[in-house]
Amino acid sequence: MQSGHTLAELLVVLTVCSTLCGIALPRIAAIRDRAAVRSAAGQVEGTLAAARRAALLRSATTSVVFDPGRRMAFTMVEGDTVMTTLPGADLAVALSGTRDTIRYSPDGRGYGATNSSVIVTRGAAADTIYVSRLGRVRS
Repeated sequence: MQSGHTLAELLVVLTVCSTLCGIALPRIAAIRDRAAVRSAAGQVEGTLAAARRAALLRSATTSVVFDPGRRMAFTMVEGDTVMTTLPGADLAVALSGTRDTIRYSPDGRGYGATNSSVIVTRGAAADTIYVSRLGRVRS
């Protein structure tokens, strides 16, 4: 006697598996989007904090220029580019914000950065990083 599965049994198993995948895949994609946004937001916060520290340590005007099209951020000290970061370039996130440049004075305060924000998005996930007038970063 040969043992095996009938076509009807195999179709039932395939239907159950495809239903479970249909339920689980969107949730997995949302988790991946949130993780990518959190990672890129951390990179942006680190870039802004490093620029503020550079302004304080060098007693020089420091700027962070965001290029959303190329997903890049340039840190410039008195016109010289000292650091180029790619926040989220490998994570396929989008950067946008209220200003494309955030400047820090030699004492670490933000020039024209009064409540500036940088928004990091991917899919339905989003995170906003705020820069206060004092130059402090919070999300």
